[in-house]
Amino acid sequence: MSSENVEIGARLKELRNKTGLNQQEFAETIGVSYRSYRAYESGQREVTTAVLTKLYDLMGHSPMWVLTGRRTSLSETDMRVVKQAILAGLQTLSPEALNNSKEKASEFLQLVVKLSLQQGACLSLEDTKAISRQDFE
Repeated sequence: MSSENVEIGARLKELRNKTGLNQQEFAETIGVSYRSYRAYESGQREVTTAVLTKLYDLMGHSPMWVLTGRRTSLSETDMRVVKQAILAGLQTLSPEALNNSKEKASEFLQLVVKLSLQQGACLSLEDTKAISRQDFE
């Protein structure tokens, strides 16, 4: 059992704990046997590429982070999308909405950024407005 595998296992456990699932449920979610997942999390077995891909597809966690603990930085294109998404979100929110619930406004902006990054471009203004209506009306 290498210390690298143990560290990877700790990150897998961290991901699993965020979901609130036990090892059996998480293993089923990512499509591996309970026995295999338990071995990944304990560091007794190397994580497969298929598992890393599944974690990325389901949870958006970078294989680089799972393997090394390092976060990857955003590309220039992604940074442009983030900026456009924040601007679109701020244009959508009324000053009252921003002042009345900064927490809710922050969650709304996070959602707009996340969805924009997932599609690789800023959400349309119509979509941004539709989301804000659900959150602020």
